[in-house]
Amino acid sequence: MASNNETQISPVLPSVPEGHIPVVASTDDNYAIPLMVMFISLLENSNEPETIHLFIIDGGVSEKKKADLIGSAESRGSQATFLEIDSELYSEFPTRAHISAPAYYRISIPELFDQKVERCIYLDCDLIVNRDIKELWEVDLDGYAVGAVENVGATFKASQLQQTDYFNSGVLVIDLKSWRESGIPEKVRAFKLEHPELISTNDQCALNGVFRGEWKRLPLSWNFQSGLYQESPQVDRFRQSGELDGAIWDPCIIHYIGWSKPWVDHCFHPLEGEYRRYADLSPHENQPRTEIPDHQRKRFVSLFKKKWRQKAWQKKYKQQGRTLY
Repeated sequence: MASNNETQISPVLPSVPEGHIPVVASTDDNYAIPLMVMFISLLENSNEPETIHLFIIDGGVSEKKKADLIGSAESRGSQATFLEIDSELYSEFPTRAHISAPAYYRISIPELFDQKVERCIYLDCDLIVNRDIKELWEVDLDGYAVGAVENVGATFKASQLQQTDYFNSGVLVIDLKSWRESGIPEKVRAFKLEHPELISTNDQCALNGVFRGEWKRLPLSWNFQSGLYQESPQVDRFRQSGELDGAIWDPCIIHYIGWSKPWVDHCFHPLEGEYRRYADLSPHENQPRTEIPDHQRKRFVSLFKKKWRQKAWQKKYKQQGRTLY
C-alpha cells in the first residue's frame, strides 16, 4: 500500500476484489478538497470502509492533494487510486461557470476498468454522504443500465424529455457491463456533439438523451438536491407521493447543487454545516474560500430571500430534533 507521500497511479484497466465496492469521482485541482471531504463523509459513515475502493479520475490534481486524498482514505481503512484518462476525448466539449471539464469524465468510466468490474457508484464532488454507501450499492437495478434520482428543477426542458424521465447525474449506480455492451460512452459523446439544441448542461442532458427515461428510479434521499427547499409543482408532486419528508429530514446524500457551495462565503444551503462537519476532519483545516459570483452578488433581493429561506429551514431542522453543525 502506498505511503501518504506517494501518488498511487492505477495500472491500465484496474480491477477490485470480489465483495469490494468501487466508488468513482472525477476532479481537477480546484475541486480536490471538496472531493476529499466527500470521501471522508462516505468513509466515516461506512460500517466496512475496508470494502470500499475509491477511484479518482485525475483532471489535474496536484501531487500534494493526491497524497492527502490517499492518506485520508488509508487512515480510515480504505484505499484511493487515481485513474488516468485521455482528456482529448473531451477537448471540444464546452464548460461553463462552476462546472469544469472533469464533469464529463464519468462518461468514460466503463472504459477505465477491467471487464471483471461490472458495477460501480459514481459521485459528484459537491456532496456529502450521510448513510452507509453499501445500502446504495445493494439496490436492485431491475435490469436497467443505470440507477439515478429525478433531477430537481427546469434543466429537463432543453432535453425535450418529460421531467419525470430526466435524472440528475451527480449520483449514479452504473451497470458497467451493460454500458460496455451497449456502447453507452460512445453514444453519449456523440449525442453531446451532434445535438447541441438539446443540451443545457455539461453531460447530464447527453446522458438523458441516450437513456430517454429508461433508468432505475432511486429514492430522492439518495440525491437530496438544493431545489427541494423551494416550492414548485415538482416539489408538490414529491410531497404528495410521500417522498419529500424522508428526503428533507433524513437525506442519505446531500447534494449542494448550484453556485452556493459550502466552501463559498455566505453559503445559503440550510445544511451547509454538514459539509463543515467533515471538512474539519480533513488535513486542510483552513480551506480556501471563494466569493459569491459577481452576477449573483448584484442580486440583493434574491440573496436576501436565500438567507431568509436558509434560516427558516434551519429552525425547522432544530424543531425536528436535528443537531446542526
